[in-house]
This record gives sequence, structure tokens and C-alpha cells, in this order.
Amino acid sequence: MTVYFFSRITEASRAAFRSYCTLQNLRTVKTISLIYFLLNLSIRILGTFTNLPFNDIKNVDELSRANVISTLTSPLFYFGALLLIKYYERNRIVIFLSYGLVILFALFVITNGMRVTFFAMHNPRNTLVMYLAALTLAGVFFTIEYFETLIIVVVTSTIFMLVIPSYQPNFSEQMLNDIVSFVLLLLYFCISRYLFSYRADNYLKLKAIEEKNIEIETASQLKNEILGIVAHDLRNPLAAIRTLAVMMEGDKTMDTDNRENLQMIKTSCDKATSIINDLIETASNDKDSVFDIEEVEINQYLLRIVDEWAKNKTGPTNILYYGTDKPIYTHINMEKMQRVMDNLISNAIKFSGESERVEVRLRNADGQIYIDVKDFGMGIPDSILPYIFDRFSRASRRGIRGEESVGLGLSIVKQIVEKHGGDISVTTAEKQGTTFTIHMTPVRSNTKARP
Repeated sequence: MTVYFFSRITEASRAAFRSYCTLQNLRTVKTISLIYFLLNLSIRILGTFTNLPFNDIKNVDELSRANVISTLTSPLFYFGALLLIKYYERNRIVIFLSYGLVILFALFVITNGMRVTFFAMHNPRNTLVMYLAALTLAGVFFTIEYFETLIIVVVTSTIFMLVIPSYQPNFSEQMLNDIVSFVLLLLYFCISRYLFSYRADNYLKLKAIEEKNIEIETASQLKNEILGIVAHDLRNPLAAIRTLAVMMEGDKTMDTDNRENLQMIKTSCDKATSIINDLIETASNDKDSVFDIEEVEINQYLLRIVDEWAKNKTGPTNILYYGTDKPIYTHINMEKMQRVMDNLISNAIKFSGESERVEVRLRNADGQIYIDVKDFGMGIPDSILPYIFDRFSRASRRGIRGEESVGLGLSIVKQIVEKHGGDISVTTAEKQGTTFTIHMTPVRSNTKARP
């Protein structure tokens, strides 16, 4: 941390920091002046209506007059600060007036502490507690530049030197009191400059973080736009290639090798299309904060998805669905939730053997919806489990039949589920299988689980 004892912060940040600190100082003036008013008013009431021995204090008449002045003056600072805060703007006139009010109030607090010391005892050098307390209060609570701090030191020191002869006629004692005052003011200056430096350092760090966050957000938005455009433009050529491959399969004279090559082309197009869809979904989820939802009977909805997979996509892997006897309704975006289920079922198949099965189960417990997608395959190693929902995750790995992955599927699943107000969890054991569980809230339910 750079300590600004006799220097200012960098030119680029100076005006913004001064404006920020001045506003905070005004709020401090408002608070302390109110406390100061209530404190002086309480002393006045106690002195009037109780038998406390205030008359034993030396210079009690001057102390009483000072109390009246402070009681009447502190509301002026309060309402002045309140007015400047209300109309605070970052222009030179308002900042100048606000800064002047802060310096005047700091001097007001310090001189009041000094006066209490003078009034209370015959020799201020021996009892400078209130003076020290006032200097500490001003140094800790107000963020002021070094030049203005020097002004406060000089003005306070001058006032002390001019007033001390009235309370201490001995010249030697006057000099000793001036020395003690100088030491206290030096302590005030050091406290003020150190805390100023600490706040300036924090402010500069926060501004740097804000600027970096803006840069990151801008870059992220640009990335998403480019990602969406590129992915969308790639999908059309792939669709054309796959269509041509399907048309060529209709040639009755084609030999077996060429048919296998066409099948490889179709499979590659499907894989590339799946990756492109993941990229588009990722860009869409980043850009769109909400999406349309509708009330859906989740039991029949999941059954249709499983039937589609069982008929067209699972290959030799069995896929089973365990629903409920009675309907459960919830709010979902059908297209988005279809993508969630497709990703989870696809992953389950990817890591399951041909003789194994995948189970999709709908449960109701304590009025909540739980959707389980369970496989009995290779499981997820503990070393990568914490990263499986990360985008472009290091947990990305090949399926047991060599299927490639870019590490986007589960991050998309998590984003969509959370935007539905739900959450997703995973339990796994290596070589025993994995279960992904989606938790959602129903809009109404009348459920009895099947055995």
C-alpha cells in the first residue's frame, strides 16, 4: 500500500476519488453532528434538572456558554450536510461547498474537544483527553487530502497557542502545552494520512476490478454473439451434407463399403450438429435471462421423451421409464427441458455398455418433484466430479465407444434447470453407475409412486 503523506493519488483517479470521499464525508458529518447535538442537549438537560456537581468544574460558565453554542451550531452542520447530500452532483461547485463543510466540521469537532479540555482543568497539558479524542475522531472518520489536513493542523495549532495564555499565565507552562498540542496534531496528521492512503488504495483496487469486470462482460457478450453466428452458419452446410448422404443411400446399386462411408458421414454430421447446438444453447443461455414457461403434466412429458429415445436413439442400450400413477404438473419450457433430458440420457448411454440399461424415474417426495436419470456404467472418478458442471469442463472425457465431448452438455443442463428455479445433483460410484437428480417444485400434485 502506498502511503500518501505529502502526495496525492494518481491524476486519472483523483477527481472521482475526491467526489466519492466527499459524499462519504458528508454522510459522516450528518451522523456525527446529530450525535453531537443529542450529546450536548443531554448535558444541558442533566445540568438543569439533576444535582450532578457541574458547578465544581473550573470555568463552568464558559463551559455552559460553549454547550449552548455547540447545541445551536451542530444542527446547522446536520441540515447543511443533508441538503448537500440531497442535491449532490459531481460538479466543482457542489464538491467545493461539500469539502468546505467537511473541513469546517472537522475544525468544529477539534476545537470543541480543545475547549472542553481548557474549561475542565487549570492545566490542559495534564488532561488533554478530550482534545486527543476529538483529533482522533476527525482523523479516523474524515478522508481529507494532505493540504487540507495541513490547514486543519495549522489552524488548530494557532487557536491553541492564542487561547492557552488565558488559562495558563505561566510562559513555561504555555510552551510545554504548545509542545504537547504539536505532538497530538502530528499524531492526528499521521492517522489521517494513513487512513486516507488505506481508503485510496481500496478505492483504486475496486475501480480496477470494476473496469476488468466491464471488459470481461463486454468480451463475453462479443464472444456469445460470434459464437451464435458461427454456430448457426455451420449448421446449414452440415444439414445439406447429411441430406445428400441420405439421398445417396437410396441408390440401389451402391456397394457395402460406400454405404458404410455414407453412414459415417451421417454420424459425423449428427455429432457436429450436436456440438453446434450445444454452442448455440450456451450463447442463448448467457444472453437470455428468462424464457417462456407453461404448465405441463411432467409424467406424460417425460414418457414421450423416453419413448422417442427408446425407438430412435438408444441403439442396443435399454432405456426404461418409471413414472407415477397420478399426474404431476409443473411450469417448464418444453424445448429447454427436452434439451436437459436429451443431454442426461445421451450421457447415460455414452457411459453404459450395450447390455446395460438406463433408467428415468419421476418421484414425488414432500410435495417436491425429483427426476432421476440413472445408468449402471463406468461412473465418474472422484478426481473430476467437482468439475462436471463447468463449461468446457476438464471433466470432459470419451464415452466407452469412443464418443467425443466438448464439455458443454452438463453446464447447459445446470443453467436450464436453475433458470427453472430448480437444482441438479449427482451421485456416482466408479464401475457401478451414476445418477443425476433434478429437483423442481410442482404447481399441483396428486401422486402415488409405483412400486
